[in-house]
Amino acid sequence: MRLIRLIILFTLALLTSCHGTNRLERMSEDLVAKQLLQGIWVNDSTDMPFFLIQGDSIKFTDHDIISVSFKVIRDSIYLLGTDTISYKIERQADNLFWLRTNEENVMKLYRSESDDDRYAFEQRKAAPEVTIVQQKMQKDSVITYGGVRYRGYVFINPSRYKVTHKVFDDNGIARETVYYDNIIHICVYEGAHELYGRDVDKKLFTSYMEEGVLSRAVLADMDFMDVDDLGYHYRAALTVPDSSVSYYMDLTISPQGTLTISAE
Repeated sequence: MRLIRLIILFTLALLTSCHGTNRLERMSEDLVAKQLLQGIWVNDSTDMPFFLIQGDSIKFTDHDIISVSFKVIRDSIYLLGTDTISYKIERQADNLFWLRTNEENVMKLYRSESDDDRYAFEQRKAAPEVTIVQQKMQKDSVITYGGVRYRGYVFINPSRYKVTHKVFDDNGIARETVYYDNIIHICVYEGAHELYGRDVDKKLFTSYMEEGVLSRAVLADMDFMDVDDLGYHYRAALTVPDSSVSYYMDLTISPQGTLTISAE
């Protein structure tokens, strides 16, 4: 049931984002309600600090979650991340703030009265803002086929290209984590002759994956699979961070040194 709920929430997030930006720009923001939200808010069910609101920004205590900007419009708060997501405000006063995160759940927050709660957010300064999915790595493979010795090399290098991944916590609140994507260099030698060599990033697979899926995936890995009459075979893995979702692409380098791609 929780997986189904997360899928529904993610779908609603996408639907909201389709109309969000242009519509929000035309709507007046409730600056009084926004000012009332400034400060640290504590989860009523756990008595733990949940988020800190400063100006236009919401900061979470999780060190790997990035801050997002927000707006208060009418009876809802809008989180302006990669996708725009709105939550209905059930109640708001000087010291309480209730959000309806879905039809079944109202998250209740109260204003912190402890200066110590600020430390939960100051620890963010020592934490990296971006997560590396795969450390720098080299993979070598050697195989003889048809009397010819083939050598394949894979060099995985974290890039500076950022991929933003959205998850929902148990309360139904959207969180965003940023990851560095990879650039993978592959090269194949036929004996002493370099048959093929190039840098591969996930843009190579634009024609084989939907843009909405590809934009959220990271080129995580590349493995040698086989050599046969068609050529030298690699398999690329594109994964959605913090999930079990992976997509695989077959790359074949022909004896003539041309590359073909097919989706598994």
